[in-house]
Amino acid sequence: MPARKRAASTASSLSPPPATKAKATKKKAPKSKFPAAIDVSNHPPRQGLPAYEFPTPHKTNGAIVPPDYSQTLFVGAHVSIAGGVAGALLRAGKMGANGLAMFVKGHRTWKAKPMDAETVEDWKKLFKPESEEGLGYGPQHVLVHGNYLINLGNPDEAKWKQAYECFRDDIARCHQLGIKLYNWHPGSTVGACTKEESFALVAKAINQVHKDVPEVVTVIENMANAGSNILGTAFSDLASMIELVEDKDRVRVCLDTCHLFAAGYDFRTPEAYASMMDDFEQTVGRKYLGGIHLNDSKGELGCNRDLHENIGLGCIGLSGFRNLMRDSGMAGIPMVLETPSGPAKSVEDGELDIWTKEVALLYEIQKIGVEDWTEDKEKEVTERWRKERNAIDPPKGKGKPPPKKAAAKRAAKKGKKKDETSDESESEADFSD
Repeated sequence: MPARKRAASTASSLSPPPATKAKATKKKAPKSKFPAAIDVSNHPPRQGLPAYEFPTPHKTNGAIVPPDYSQTLFVGAHVSIAGGVAGALLRAGKMGANGLAMFVKGHRTWKAKPMDAETVEDWKKLFKPESEEGLGYGPQHVLVHGNYLINLGNPDEAKWKQAYECFRDDIARCHQLGIKLYNWHPGSTVGACTKEESFALVAKAINQVHKDVPEVVTVIENMANAGSNILGTAFSDLASMIELVEDKDRVRVCLDTCHLFAAGYDFRTPEAYASMMDDFEQTVGRKYLGGIHLNDSKGELGCNRDLHENIGLGCIGLSGFRNLMRDSGMAGIPMVLETPSGPAKSVEDGELDIWTKEVALLYEIQKIGVEDWTEDKEKEVTERWRKERNAIDPPKGKGKPPPKKAAAKRAAKKGKKKDETSDESESEADFSD
């Protein structure tokens, strides 16, 4: 073969094959961390408007931002953080709520991995005024609930230290997110010391955490089991713990309505409500009131059992909650539902119909005048609400609490008492470890 032809042939054999068009691949959109149901585009206007006009003179409380009495009360619910803590804000917004409660980590585990930067950033993008493209919630609207395992009244040194570390971690997470209100159950003596000694141990933890973590206000919750080893069942218990706190600007009280009623505090009539709040003012002081847990009770007055029921459908009834809603001393503090929320996983999935209607119900009864709020009117509204609730979550039985003997057998088998409500229940067994 001539040299010229050989070279051409070699060059041809070395040339790249003709280019082919690459197949276009569609990029998948990143999967959202949260269900579509709670997307901002699905948020309704805030509930409660126009705001109820409180009569003067206005009562004071422990709000961390001075109350604006022309605003609606900060009514909401304890919502899920499934998908990340920012999901709590999205779920509250989906309800049109003006307040919310949440956990900042698993509520029945001692340790949890630290929040990563993305989780914190997701929260902070939403936790700011609407004028700054946030959801409009601020520190005054959010009440974090503490881990249920914490018992700061236990005199066992190793167990107290374990409880304190969990307590401090919860509060450090609040500070990381810019949350100012942290509420928890004070604990129990576990039968190992006097209540006075337990009060001192709780105060020791509060004083230490105030040094370890700045700004966050510690909010002690009242409890249901009067006459037991559990702390906080009487106003005098709360006062005793507060008395031992060094920085009283950073301590408040959260009153749970089911716990109050179960412990023997009646507030079903205007007179009974006024008497109870006068007692609170004289014993503790309204200036320490920092939050409310809104729960009706399946148990009767003084039953000493923490059995939550939907608002108006338990033994407290709508009138008791109407008394709360018409008290100007509730302005500017979170007021959050911990009532049965409906079918399993409904809150995580963003199906918040029961709580949305329950929030609307509270604002509705707030605005019904004295002359119009009769026994017949209360019965009418209660029965309408019962039908609405049952349509969403049909009752599975007669709604009676489980017999004490049966509950005790289950507790013996499992090592601790099972929850008796959709949200929380506390017995001395919860603090046995």
